[in-house]
Amino acid sequence: MVLHGRLRTRPGSLGLYQARFGPLFEYSGPKGLKWIGGYYYTQQENSDADFIGGHRYFGGAEIRIVETGSARVETRDLAERFEQAGKSFARYRLRARVSGLSRVAPYASVENFLDANGWRSARFAAGLRMRNGARIAFDFGYFVEPRRADIGRTRHMFMTGLHGSFGARRRGDPDL
Repeated sequence: MVLHGRLRTRPGSLGLYQARFGPLFEYSGPKGLKWIGGYYYTQQENSDADFIGGHRYFGGAEIRIVETGSARVETRDLAERFEQAGKSFARYRLRARVSGLSRVAPYASVENFLDANGWRSARFAAGLRMRNGARIAFDFGYFVEPRRADIGRTRHMFMTGLHGSFGARRRGDPDL
């Protein structure tokens, strides 16, 4: 189990956009297969400049396609359920990512989001991860996310993350 927490700033300006916290569970199977499940409690700003609260449940699998001495290619498929007052929905995520394995290494990914109305958005992300041994990692990245018209306009966001791995094998994931 990993306890996950994230704070995101508002796209295009300063100020809190999203805060989320919760447990993340992972079970490693054979040949690069990982089962992932978890829960987040989220507070997020909506278009009316106030915060909405919600529960996010998710589960799925991540599969390592190939790993060399310097890079890893993996894919991940998740089903998510968002429960909030007056608006609950399911979303599906399909991601492919390549990650460098050295102490300072780049990563890049493309992820498609689907819902009951079909394609919802696509997220193109890239960044740099810096590891301090096996326990601490810091990442800095950027994503652009074109979205379906009824969801909102294209998002651009810088990401930072500080990940501690104390006894858990899961590395911090800037895309989860």
